[in-house]
Amino acid sequence: MREVLDKYAMFQPGWKMTLFTLAFAPLLFWLGQWQLDREQEKTQLQQDYEMRTLAPAIPLDAVDWQRQDLGFLKVMASGRFAQERVYLLDNKIHNGRVGYELINPFVTESGQTVLINRGWLAQGASRSELPSIPIIEGLVTIQGSIYVPLDEVFLLSGVEESATNVGPKVIQSLEIDALSTGMEKNIAPYSVRLLEKSPGLTQANWQAVNMSPEKHRGYAVQWFAMLFALLVMFIYFGFKNPLLNRNRDAK
Repeated sequence: MREVLDKYAMFQPGWKMTLFTLAFAPLLFWLGQWQLDREQEKTQLQQDYEMRTLAPAIPLDAVDWQRQDLGFLKVMASGRFAQERVYLLDNKIHNGRVGYELINPFVTESGQTVLINRGWLAQGASRSELPSIPIIEGLVTIQGSIYVPLDEVFLLSGVEESATNVGPKVIQSLEIDALSTGMEKNIAPYSVRLLEKSPGLTQANWQAVNMSPEKHRGYAVQWFAMLFALLVMFIYFGFKNPLLNRNRDAK
């Protein structure tokens, strides 16, 4: 019993190291667990995408927009692209080039308005030179998949949207409610990304998930490795400091 007490007496990491460990160990554990949770979310997201890619398209006018499982739902609709106002979603990269995603309102034959993501367009020679918009006239039938954002969009402070009254309008994020107010129309709560060979598609540049599940797992391993290193340091210095103090007393 005395030997056990002596061993515990030798463990004296000090208040600074103890406070540092108590502060950062839970944080590192939470970050690692959060990445594992994100891995599971992205895995489920990929499975949903693959399953719905094979499913037949349903009429857009039949969609219940209150459903919780709308992500990647394949839809089809006949109608017309509205040309009076189109949007350019800023800061989109494709093959190393900067550009925009073309967002175009679409009015179905029943009168429903939905924002259609027509794909990527290259930026001009400068930011002041906006790309020309390919016009799609007349009645067309489109196919696409409903896009439900998984993550919040973080914007740099001081970034402003273009306020031109003519031509396309550059926007920094796809905020459906704000655009609906600006257009003075009730529009569907989520956008639709056009599928291949659908009229109006420019260049599809999106992925099912913006980060693979494997990357999240790799980040989790890194956070847990840092936690392990912190605990090793805590134990190491906890036994080393008393030993150094005893050696000094013995001299």
